[in-house]
Amino acid sequence: MSLLRTLLLGRENGLRARLKRRVLGGGASEERAPPPRPARPVAAEKALNLGVEPPKDVTPPDGYEVVLHKNALEPGEVIEVIIAGKAIAVANVGGAWHACSNACPHAEGPLGEGRLEGHVLTCPYHGWQFDLRDGTCLTSPGDTIATYPVEVVGDAVCVAV
Repeated sequence: MSLLRTLLLGRENGLRARLKRRVLGGGASEERAPPPRPARPVAAEKALNLGVEPPKDVTPPDGYEVVLHKNALEPGEVIEVIIAGKAIAVANVGGAWHACSNACPHAEGPLGEGRLEGHVLTCPYHGWQFDLRDGTCLTSPGDTIATYPVEVVGDAVCVAV
């Protein structure tokens, strides 16, 4: 699969491809595709399957948007969400919530589909690693990703963008 196709459509068995198959239905070519591998990110699919939606009765602080129900992600999971037209990755690090840009500065890899180990988020494309506490890149020290403030209000995870 070409890099451009991957950037536009996502990985063959990634979140965007699974959502597309769910919405549009799978054709004959989709049926021959290998099953999704049982690795992270499972959080988005789990949230869809369990019907865990962001609480609607919560008033977020000024400048914040409600993005997730706090039970949508287990500790150690990360997910891609869209807020105010921006794709961001939201992570549960042992009960502490972090949010950052969803695009890796190296090749625009979807960080919300990456692997989370402690405070370190690894890009699924080429393995660049980022510290979610401040956005510093551990692989290429000159590069950073934007981080966003997160607050939990009741059952809602709220992010400022």
